[in-house]
Parts: sequence; structure tokens; C-alpha cells
Amino acid sequence: MEQKQNMPMEAGWPWKDLIGFILCILLTAFSLGGALYSSYDHKFVLYILTGFSFVQAMIQLYKLQPQD
Repeated sequence: MEQKQNMPMEAGWPWKDLIGFILCILLTAFSLGGALYSSYDHKFVLYILTGFSFVQAMIQLYKLQPQD
């Protein structure tokens, strides 16, 4: 019975990875659309893109955290 508790569970779909991947794709698409089709000042668009890339990097770093 103790052996069952120590074995890792290997069933199920990795939902956290899938949600993180979809969020990154959406942020990238939104950033690209904003850069290509906006009539805002280029400096303002650059600041917004920098913010989105920071959020995307944080999502990726969160996914790399070791699981306990």
C-alpha cells in the first residue's frame, strides 16, 4: 500500500501546459495585430508589446517551476 502512494500519477491531460500555450499564442497574435494595424504612436505600441512579452515570459517561467 505504501508503494502506491509514492508512485507518481501518470493519467490525464496536461491542462496547465495547454492553457499556458493558448495564452501565449493569444498574446502573440494580439501583439502582432496591434503592431500591424494600429494607428497609435510607434513608441506607445512598443511599450504595450514590451508589457505583453513580459507577461508571456512570466507564463513560460511559471510553467517551468518544479512540481512538489
